[in-house]
Amino acid sequence: MSGRIGSVCTHAVVTTAVFMIAAAVVMAHMALQKSAPEKDAVLSASPDEIQLWFTQKPDPAVSNVSLAGDQGEIELGDAKVMEEKSVAVSVPALDPGTYSVSWRSAGDDGHIQRGQFSFTIRAAE
Repeated sequence: MSGRIGSVCTHAVVTTAVFMIAAAVVMAHMALQKSAPEKDAVLSASPDEIQLWFTQKPDPAVSNVSLAGDQGEIELGDAKVMEEKSVAVSVPALDPGTYSVSWRSAGDDGHIQRGQFSFTIRAAE
């Protein structure tokens, strides 16, 4: 009977270790924490900039933000890595519509991460 209990305990320890290692690997990659504008935001006016906050300091060499609307790609200012683990880009005045933000960056481990989200500017009433 004690052999069976020991086997169950060993299995539980191994399972716990595997989950902890998997969690550490997932957490090692940079991730987007928040953005301004936020994902799926509906704005009443064009934003002056797009800012993205990450879980790690973004690598300026690979950090990029792009914006597309109904008319295609929109030229943005250069991506600037800020001290609070963020990237910011200036945005020209935008017309009402839905816009898609795409980003690329890398954190401490050097793995490039990508993401995308949209926001909408509603027409003046």
